[in-house]
Amino acid sequence: MRLLIVEDEVDVALSIEDVALGLGFEVVGIATNMKEALEIAPETEIALVDLRLADGITGPAIARALIAGWNIGVVFVTGSPELNEEVDGLLTIEKPATPDVVKAALQAAAKWRRSHAHA
Repeated sequence: MRLLIVEDEVDVALSIEDVALGLGFEVVGIATNMKEALEIAPETEIALVDLRLADGITGPAIARALIAGWNIGVVFVTGSPELNEEVDGLLTIEKPATPDVVKAALQAAAKWRRSHAHA
């Protein structure tokens, strides 16, 4: 599956990318804000989205746009414990995430996408 990583911390994004590539996902891009995420969205099937980016707490708005516009499976990633709860009914994982947690999140997003691909 084609993955979009929406993360403004380069080291975190590259760590997620390494895990995803090792699992056979194709990383179509790393976006650091809403504008970049929406530009890459048409090529994407699933996305890991940080809740708080350089342009603010824009993760939920990005996720809603990805789901509504392209039916993309989304998992939130956050380093802000106060935001670490289920947002918009989507799975949220906390940074720093272990490779096993990232793997499980990617698999959950891929499963959601497959079940909603023709919705």
